Amino acid sequence: MIRRAALLALVAAACLLGCAKTEDVIVHTGQGKEKTAAEIDADPLALLPSGAITVGVLDAKALFASQFGDKLFEVAKRRAPVPEAAGFDPRRDLTTVYFGVYSMQGADVAGVAVGNFDPQKIAGAADGIQKTPMGVPVTKTIYAGRALYTAESIGFTILTNRTALFGNQTGIRRSLDRIQGGTTKRELPPWATKVLNPGTAPFAFGSNLKENPVPNALRSKLPFLDGVETVAVVGNFAPPGVNLAGTLVYTDETTATTGAGKVSETRAMLDIYTPFLALLGIPQPVRKLEADAVGKEGHFVAGVDAVAFSALLTRLDDLLGSLPKSQPVSQ
Repeated sequence: MIRRAALLALVAAACLLGCAKTEDVIVHTGQGKEKTAAEIDADPLALLPSGAITVGVLDAKALFASQFGDKLFEVAKRRAPVPEAAGFDPRRDLTTVYFGVYSMQGADVAGVAVGNFDPQKIAGAADGIQKTPMGVPVTKTIYAGRALYTAESIGFTILTNRTALFGNQTGIRRSLDRIQGGTTKRELPPWATKVLNPGTAPFAFGSNLKENPVPNALRSKLPFLDGVETVAVVGNFAPPGVNLAGTLVYTDETTATTGAGKVSETRAMLDIYTPFLALLGIPQPVRKLEADAVGKEGHFVAGVDAVAFSALLTRLDDLLGSLPKSQPVSQ
């Protein structure tokens, strides 16, 4: 499960996650009302299903232009569920990525990628024989009248030359139902809408923890999450690598003050792991971590080292397993 979640995170940074499980049966509704290509391109956020636990938006151009962009490109290109014959280049072809994490039948993801896509070339490459660079066959199925391509549990479907869906099968199918049903309005709660409109920030993400409480095991590791109702984070890729500014909304002012103090304490806790990270060739990643409280809100800023982040990507890639260099990719 850890390996699957980690893989999902990588594909999300460039094109996101998936969790293996039995897919649910989704009933088609609204036949004959399908959204047009112009409507799809006009409002990508309308394609995201309602009920998201976590949402995010990413400027892919800014990501791949960052100090660790080359490493991330290498990982994303290899692990994206797209055959090499499709000619898809995330650094060249991706512009913006939106995603939502759901709890439909476990951890489900539905995402919208905006950029430049060649439906005919991709369809020709995903012929059941071609494989991803990791050697995983790409299979094609038809759902809601559209071709859905999957490699293991991760998939995508090209909607227009500008818009594609990605995620795991349950998440993608939920989005396809919205298109087929002709749903044209957004069904995102206010907190999610605010997160997905971050202004000029290259990336943002947020979670609703009031309706989806953090598991006890995670709270024990991150005690500042006690009493948090919502989390919102924006960031950029300026030096030292990744800069974050976040807001934690607590149940009351006292809990917010306590939570901000625990955020600051986390910096000291991270220093404990520095020797262990050094053994793996990873520098201490957190250059800065400060927090304060204003009313019911805890505010924090953090800076992550680009070199350390690249090293973490390498270790995560190793954890997931790599395709042996001697293994050819079928043509």
